[in-house]
Amino acid sequence: MKNTFLLLVLILLCGRSYSQNPSPYDYQNVFYYINKAEYYGAVKQLDAVISKYPKSGEMYFYRGLVKHYMNDIVASKVDLMQSQKLGYTENAGFVKWATSTAFKVKILSKPYQKKNTLEAKNGYKPVYGRKDSLQGALRPERTCFDVYFYNLTVKILPKSKSIEGCNLIYFKTIHETKKIQIDLSDKLKITSITWNGKNLKYTRSYNAIFIDFGETLPAGTNQMITVSYEGSPRVSPSPPWNGGFVWKKNLGNWWVGVACEHLGASSWWPCKDHLTEKPDSMCINIRVPEGYQAVANGNLRSSSATDDHYTNFEWFVSYPINSYCVTFYMGMFVNFNETYTNANGSYKMDYYVLQQHLDSAKAYYSQTKDIVKVYEKLYGEYPYKNDGLAMVEAPYAGMEHQSAIAIGDEYGTKKRRDYDVIDYDYLLVHETAHEWWGNTVTMGDMADAWISESFATYSEHLFMEEKYGYDQYLKVVSKGMESIENIWPCVGVREVNDNSFIGGDIYNKGAAMLHNLRCTLNNDTLFFEVIKGFYTTYKFRIATTSDFINYVNTATGKDFTDFFTKFLYDAKPPVLEYSYTLKKDSLVFTYKWVEVGNKFTMPFGIMLNGYKSIRLEGTPEAQTFTAPDIETFYIPNEKRFIRNDFARNSYTYFWTSWKQ
Repeated sequence: MKNTFLLLVLILLCGRSYSQNPSPYDYQNVFYYINKAEYYGAVKQLDAVISKYPKSGEMYFYRGLVKHYMNDIVASKVDLMQSQKLGYTENAGFVKWATSTAFKVKILSKPYQKKNTLEAKNGYKPVYGRKDSLQGALRPERTCFDVYFYNLTVKILPKSKSIEGCNLIYFKTIHETKKIQIDLSDKLKITSITWNGKNLKYTRSYNAIFIDFGETLPAGTNQMITVSYEGSPRVSPSPPWNGGFVWKKNLGNWWVGVACEHLGASSWWPCKDHLTEKPDSMCINIRVPEGYQAVANGNLRSSSATDDHYTNFEWFVSYPINSYCVTFYMGMFVNFNETYTNANGSYKMDYYVLQQHLDSAKAYYSQTKDIVKVYEKLYGEYPYKNDGLAMVEAPYAGMEHQSAIAIGDEYGTKKRRDYDVIDYDYLLVHETAHEWWGNTVTMGDMADAWISESFATYSEHLFMEEKYGYDQYLKVVSKGMESIENIWPCVGVREVNDNSFIGGDIYNKGAAMLHNLRCTLNNDTLFFEVIKGFYTTYKFRIATTSDFINYVNTATGKDFTDFFTKFLYDAKPPVLEYSYTLKKDSLVFTYKWVEVGNKFTMPFGIMLNGYKSIRLEGTPEAQTFTAPDIETFYIPNEKRFIRNDFARNSYTYFWTSWKQ
């Protein structure tokens, strides 16, 4: 009796119940608002319940979940973590994903590295050293010469999973020099380097080969060296993301290929392996065992038998090509083709597939002409018409090898994008876009890989708009936004061959940034002129992030530097900080962008009474919007997306912070 009395006294003094289980009435009130997606009412109700039951982890979870759907990500994370501390264990997987960056990094980095060595103290980036700078930096031994032609010969030995080859490297000296740097994986042995009939001395540091000519090469002279080599190239752990050779068998026959973006072309052939280096043209000789075919970039010039029961396939690339796009495929291929015709003439489209997939491949590639037609409308004529366009059934899925794109063998059987309309396979749509973005306009450093991947991903969105309209465009934009992780900036670390692919934000966040730019300009004619103009200006050239920012600023006559700085150099998106009062059916809504530069501007949408969409232009300065006869409102985001209801150019990507 005494203990009961003391307990009642404590309850009265504290003003709340000791029970940590909310009543059915509390649950009913909370879920009334949640089920109606009236999140402001849900948060207020949850605030009241939590004040009564401060140790209810479940209520913290629900409040965190509601804030998650409001895109109030920082506040959501605080509540979800508190729910865990209070012992709430339901939905643990979601909570862990939403609150633990380290856990996310571990999962996201799996395709790209064997062990997760990325730590918070280094911004979840690798610790870079000399090996990385030798590959990624433009040292004097690289800037002193410019390669204008490669004549590469590689013999494929599938039984031993090894290769033998030589590369004739033609270059012009930019500055006088005694030494140059080329690159070749330390898994491969150089057997000789010759110049003008004499063997040259060289030293190796990791994958960098420093060649000593023994005399000074004058500036402005044309030179040629021959590098012979052999060995077993790196095998790809998870192609194409973690690159290398792929040795497979299909129906008892060898099926071989290589993917080396980020890893580097020097993983399998000697070259000046820096993204700024694009030779004007290239000859590629691939020697494969008798009975097999070899497909490479460009056009097939000849095939001829050799004395050792091999066949040499000579391919020629007549356009500039970046080194990681140089490739080959070995297999029992059959070829079919078609002709594409536009206002300027025609060119051939070739398809190389395994025999057993011929029928499904023909049906699948019936999409190709439609895809190319859209991109020619958006950006200009297919850039490699003299070399033709080719798609190859590769022993891995998806890589933008110039004029010889790797597609894999799925032929649309896997739904890799959650689109309403799946008449066109995203893989073909995306990789074809790379012929314009990545292959023709090429990043000069892996830090700028977003230029390739963001534009290719956004091209998917524009393709859907061209085929199915603006509403479907918004749907695929929104689906892309759902995959943004905001762990790493889109722009990576320079001069170290940074792996900026991890996490995928250079795809989805970069595409969202381009969409946000379109919304901010609020002038579709100008936006498409800017995108096409940037492509045309940097066609067959190297482009950097600064090049793009400067081009947009000049072409629009506005300074978007703060906009691009936020989306490209900052890991976190802009935050819309807002507060509101809703009394007597009158909404007073105050808002501003925070954690952005002083000149940052971007629109967003607000939905009134569930049907009326308003476009508001936000800046770092607080503004107030008022509207009468309002019962409810919400701020649309990718987690609460209703098509056909948005004011044009109002639906953008950002986080929120509701100041109650």
